[in-house]
Amino acid sequence: MASPARPLTDLDFCSGSRIEELNKLLEELERRGSIALQGKEVVQACAQAKDLVFSLVAQVHPLPSPNVFLLLSGGLCSGSLDVSPTDLGSSTPFVCPSISYTLLVPIMRLPSAELLCQCGPCHYLVPASAWEPAPLQPPGPHLSSHQASLWFGTALLSVVLNLSESSLPLTLERAEPWGHSVSILLSTPTLFIRFDLVPVVEVQGWPPGVQYLDEWVAEDGLPPRVFHLFPWGPGGQWRVGFPGVELYMRRSLHPALSRVLRASTAVLEEILQKEGAPGPYIVWVTLLQACQRLPRGYLSQGHNAALCFLGLLEELSRLFLRGVCPNPFLPGCDLLLGSTHGPCLARHISEVRAHPGRYLRAVIRQAKEVVRGGDKGEKEETEEKEERGSGCYPS
Repeated sequence: MASPARPLTDLDFCSGSRIEELNKLLEELERRGSIALQGKEVVQACAQAKDLVFSLVAQVHPLPSPNVFLLLSGGLCSGSLDVSPTDLGSSTPFVCPSISYTLLVPIMRLPSAELLCQCGPCHYLVPASAWEPAPLQPPGPHLSSHQASLWFGTALLSVVLNLSESSLPLTLERAEPWGHSVSILLSTPTLFIRFDLVPVVEVQGWPPGVQYLDEWVAEDGLPPRVFHLFPWGPGGQWRVGFPGVELYMRRSLHPALSRVLRASTAVLEEILQKEGAPGPYIVWVTLLQACQRLPRGYLSQGHNAALCFLGLLEELSRLFLRGVCPNPFLPGCDLLLGSTHGPCLARHISEVRAHPGRYLRAVIRQAKEVVRGGDKGEKEETEEKEERGSGCYPS
């Protein structure tokens, strides 16, 4: 007796992909992404690298004392911060290894947003008088973000140049300015670790008009009510960001949503890093907006990860077509303001949406090459053959 036909309720209409298969690919990408951080030697090297970079920054004077840094996993281009390729000014000065971090270094701390001058929904001017003791004298009443970044970069690179490499636990490969930040590349015999350091202004409390953030602050005050000003803005202005709270949000994401965020950022990384593109931070923001309208029970089901992944691609494509992506925390702040590349980006994302399995397999292969040194094994070749031979109709 013939067995009954398999139900097709898990079939994605737009691409012909099975939802079950996409879920497995998402899990595989997550697993591959974590392999690079496994192993005692890797963990020890990352700890040594962090201590070394912290010690370098501690030699920059004057900085607030005590100075507490905010360390984010992933480099500046990872999407943890609202930074676009335009903000960085140029392509990365050197290789982006599998292990990278972004370090936010407060060059000053302000007790309240009342000391600032707001010049737009997402930008502020910082009074020069607030920088005490000031390592340089600003020419006007406000501290230019360009000036502050130039001072920080020059001071930090001077410290690096005076290092005695024989006493270092890791090899210092390179240290270079990158826009308003500084990148430092460290290595062991088998590993590269990169740090992107950004000078910021840390401000207690919330800026006027902020929304949703208080919902994440617990009774113990964690995460703290603090926001940061980044040196990315027109005319020496500073741009508002909330990396401390957002770090807490990311850690609180259900594993299925973390999987979706990782996969979406990976498959869209090249698209969102093109000239005129907003950078991958928009993926994170769009996911947050989806979380506000979808029920918690739906988002916490692991088997819905593939559907969330596909829906996120569709939502991003719609945002780019409209040319509008509101910041969920700051009303009136549009992440796509002034962008003229929306339709082109929407077309690229639609291509990913039409072939999600193909793009997921591609980033999985890249993750394998990072860990295995670029060797292609038998299994990868088999996967490629299966992908080329797959048709519109599932068996």
